[in-house]
Amino acid sequence: MSQLTWRNIEILKIIVDEFIQTGEVMWSKWLLQKYDLWVSSATVRNDMAKLEALELLYQPYNSAGRLPTAKGLRAFVNYLMQSSPDYFLRQENNNKFQEEVVKLWDFVHKITFELAKNTEEIAFFSLPDKHILEYAGVARFLEENHKRLWDSIFSIIKILEDRFHFQKFLDELPKNWDMSIFIWEENILPFLKDYTLILKPVVIDGKVGYIWIIWSLKMNYSFNISAVRGII
Repeated sequence: MSQLTWRNIEILKIIVDEFIQTGEVMWSKWLLQKYDLWVSSATVRNDMAKLEALELLYQPYNSAGRLPTAKGLRAFVNYLMQSSPDYFLRQENNNKFQEEVVKLWDFVHKITFELAKNTEEIAFFSLPDKHILEYAGVARFLEENHKRLWDSIFSIIKILEDRFHFQKFLDELPKNWDMSIFIWEENILPFLKDYTLILKPVVIDGKVGYIWIIWSLKMNYSFNISAVRGII
């Protein structure tokens, strides 16, 4: 994003935010009507054209407004990774589970349940060496997505039930030791192409585990990045 000005970045953030909230294209006039940028419509059009030339935005059809590309959404997520406020990074949050939980399974369940409750997404806790895979929030996911996904929702249910292949899928993801976010074509399973996965490695009793959430491309990225970072 070094080629972009502050205003370019602000316009990209606005268009991605509008896409996440509404799924609608953003026109220069609508953008100026809704946001105080203190520039002309021509200037905003030039900024949009620059973002489009950098493949961060695209026009779904001629004379249309803009939507973010996969590259644009990735640039937005990378920006948030550096600038998101840490809502959940509080000392009492880091310690409360260790004080309340004795057994590992109880610990895993509480972490997963808490993350699903905070984010309203499907939350997971995986500890491969101990053959642990816990998840929460599936009922809400099915309730909110069944009309949009129709029969494809069964692919998600099947992979959740097949814990061995689900763990294999997780192991094959190109993870790093801070936090990884996979969007659109970055997800290696076909039925996850319309979803975002946020994953954080953790070490429990000397074993590497993973905390993660999965939801649609229109998730609240800033809040969810912070929630995954701060849950433990």
